[in-house]
Amino acid sequence: MLDLSVERGTLVVPGVGLVRAGVGIADGRIAVVCSEELLPEARRRIDASGLYVLPGVFDPHVHLGPPQTYAEQCYSETRSALVGGVTTLGVHLRSGESYLDVFPEFVRTFEARASVDALFHLQISSREQQQEIPRYASELGVLSFKAYMWTLPGNLAPVDDDLMLAIMRTVGTLGPHAVIAVHAENRELVEAGEARVRAEHPHGTLADWTESHPDLSEEEAVVRMSVFAAHTSARVYLVHLGTGASVRRLRAIRRTQRNVVAETTSTYLSISKYDPVGLLAKMVPPVRAPEDLDALWEGIADGVIDTIGTDNVTRTLADKQIERGLAQAGTGYPALATHLPVVLTEGVCKRGLPLDVVVDKVTRSPARVFGIYPRKGTIAVGSDADLAIVDLDAERPADPARLYSLSDFSLYAQKPLRGWPVYTVKGGVVAYEQGVVTAEPGSGRRLRPAGADDCWGPPIGVG
Repeated sequence: MLDLSVERGTLVVPGVGLVRAGVGIADGRIAVVCSEELLPEARRRIDASGLYVLPGVFDPHVHLGPPQTYAEQCYSETRSALVGGVTTLGVHLRSGESYLDVFPEFVRTFEARASVDALFHLQISSREQQQEIPRYASELGVLSFKAYMWTLPGNLAPVDDDLMLAIMRTVGTLGPHAVIAVHAENRELVEAGEARVRAEHPHGTLADWTESHPDLSEEEAVVRMSVFAAHTSARVYLVHLGTGASVRRLRAIRRTQRNVVAETTSTYLSISKYDPVGLLAKMVPPVRAPEDLDALWEGIADGVIDTIGTDNVTRTLADKQIERGLAQAGTGYPALATHLPVVLTEGVCKRGLPLDVVVDKVTRSPARVFGIYPRKGTIAVGSDADLAIVDLDAERPADPARLYSLSDFSLYAQKPLRGWPVYTVKGGVVAYEQGVVTAEPGSGRRLRPAGADDCWGPPIGVG
């Protein structure tokens, strides 16, 4: 007997399309996909009539803590993720020490507190950490790393070009499933831009903040990283691209280079620098102009942009301090619960992109990049039974009180969104149901990518 069956819905299977079929689940995995009349008996049945059944969403770009503790956010933000159909996270970890010492505790805390699964990326910020990368792969089972060309003061230092090239060469020795994620901004242009804007517009607008990180700073960094990638065997994953100029450069780069892949975020696809949410949307890099949003969606449509993440940084209104003006307001915003409804509203409902194309960017494509496909990112026999069962017709704004986050605001509190999950199934268990998170903390697990465990097939950006 099945543990759970999902019937009468329309499956959205990336790479296949829309399929009318039922899904049978047993022991945390998908056991059968077939016509409803052929489904075995199940202990529980979900009637998904009029709903779309998606693979559970994989958000590849999430930060957990501070200002709250990592443990607090492992609990709260993974529950918030379930509200939005997100069942797997790519969690970026930061440490000034050797990860050989601290990584096990990161994992123990996550698995004790979380309600979704996670793949971990390690920030590399020193020569010592760069030299330990092979040990991080062999001893910790980590194959995804991150380096910052620029970062906020107070964080770990960004890396210079010499260290960046050394990191990329080292990652390139780990095989086709290893990834180096890069925050791509020209340090000198950003530092000069921020100094100028803080001096001239200390109480300025969100649009002023955008000018502090000129488009050229990202475009130049994208080109530079593509040149570095051409001289190494590393797969380079450009995180949170936001400018149309970068998309156009990347379109040309991708004609000859397959080892450069790119991510944008649901916020950059939906919020412009003129949005009335104002400094609540202050982030690094900043949100951009309306024409940049259009260019990003064009990149989604033609495949230049591979994945959509959130760059989630949970903040409260007290943390943001927008009343202190542009120069003092904090950066970051919660985005996990709204991630899927935002991309479905903006991409499918407003712009008319095919549903399976948009869903691919938040499910299969990131799972392929990071070596966890087809365990995650699809609806297929043997895959983890992670599903987001969504209603594309019902519309409502994001009420922070219903999102289960530690944050007390949402960028979409005044913006009606469609594509909210009615049910989220995680590991074969109904974890969110009609507004209520039912998952137990401690049900989340750490994932190992292909090459560290099993081989799940070729990743994006190879061949």
